[in-house]
Amino acid sequence: MSDEQAERAEREQKLRQCEQAIGHRFRDRSLLELALTHSSLRDPWTESNERLEFLGDSVIGLSVSEHLFCAFPEHAEGELTRIKSIVVSRPSLAKLGKQLDLKQFLRVGKGIRKRRTIPPSLIANTVEALVGAVYLDAGYESARSLILGLLEDQLLRVTKRRDVRNYKATLQQSVQKRFGVTPRYRVLEAVGPDHKKEFVVEALIDGTAYAPARGSTKKQAEQRAAREALRALRQEHGSDLA
Repeated sequence: MSDEQAERAEREQKLRQCEQAIGHRFRDRSLLELALTHSSLRDPWTESNERLEFLGDSVIGLSVSEHLFCAFPEHAEGELTRIKSIVVSRPSLAKLGKQLDLKQFLRVGKGIRKRRTIPPSLIANTVEALVGAVYLDAGYESARSLILGLLEDQLLRVTKRRDVRNYKATLQQSVQKRFGVTPRYRVLEAVGPDHKKEFVVEALIDGTAYAPARGSTKKQAEQRAAREALRALRQEHGSDLA
């Protein structure tokens, strides 16, 4: 076997290993090859993954946005935006790429190969390029399934933080278990024009009203009112309240 054949065989093995790592078998292997080719290797005959990176960035953004929109119907736009910004951030994607050990599959120029470590931003860009390649190879649903599966742990960690909890669900579960009643919500005030209205809502538990809260939508105000009620109940009954 010539050196060129041996090099090509080694490359094919790495491509198969990359497919196994990300969980997608390409029908068009050239898309995978392109997604793993950094611009530092670019010459008049070699295209880089920059265009796939551009496409993958949009696919990741849409996939995560759609997931959050459906998973958290009570959350306002600002809250969803904050969650998304964490999940699809460069550090998050770089961490994912490191977990997948993408650096071993990359084709980079000599300058980068000489470095001890590959820049995290390059790894993050490669994740985006791979998602773009899967989108072209198998369509949106496959790309969406891939990225949500790979980001599952990160999504769980971020959405379990207190600032993105479903306070209404937590309050209802806790109150029904402890007191045998269901919380109600009462709108105290709705001010401002229709396109920029603000609601003031209080939570009612067995006739007792708790501190009111404000929100740009009724749902947002109810979530915040539920949070206020939970705080008051925990102060009264201690940490044994869920």
